[in-house]
Amino acid sequence: MRVMESETISKNGASSKSQTSRGNVLLSFRNGLIWGVLAFFCASCATLKTPENPLAFLKGQRTLDVFLNFDDVMLQGMPEKTYLRLEQPQWVEKWETAKVTTFEENFMGHLNNSVRIRCGDFPDAKYQATVFVLSVDRKGFGKHLEGPGTREVTCEVVFTKMGDSYPLATINVRGDSGGGQTYSMGSRNSLAGVLGAAGGNNYLTGKAFGYMGQNLGKIIARQIK
Repeated sequence: MRVMESETISKNGASSKSQTSRGNVLLSFRNGLIWGVLAFFCASCATLKTPENPLAFLKGQRTLDVFLNFDDVMLQGMPEKTYLRLEQPQWVEKWETAKVTTFEENFMGHLNNSVRIRCGDFPDAKYQATVFVLSVDRKGFGKHLEGPGTREVTCEVVFTKMGDSYPLATINVRGDSGGGQTYSMGSRNSLAGVLGAAGGNNYLTGKAFGYMGQNLGKIIARQIK
């Protein structure tokens, strides 16, 4: 099993469930950064320190509210709306279904298998993680997601207190399907099969989401051990 991981942890980002766009996150961060810089220069003996464990606030937590946000996702280097105009209506329908079924199920399943904290729909949790899916790409020839080749998914995970827009930490994570000759959602001609059938991991895009969840779980586990 091949798992590829790329991570960056920083003190930025923000979210508010079901009402958050990545633009609002960046705006909140920018405003916070301006005030932070002003405070820095006003304090004569101030020092800027990056915590060794930015996710230490999760220690002792039993649950973490986690959800996926596809608002700004890029498909094959194109905005989602632009890319979907290249595909057949049946393909688009399956893609939209997969976002709220297979992709999320694979991501959450692998995430929960990799960390002690229970992750998912937990509105009573103290903390929340918004997973902004940034890109879905097929590493190969052609402009379509259909076809053989490795799938790579990247995301930016923003942690906040539940109901608060103040940024606590941001993690950049990716998942790699590992390649192979399986099609992402059936052949373009027959549109056979549904993405995520046969347990989900038989289809490369679903595998990439699963590995991305696994990678995120490993990062969290290292931070809170």
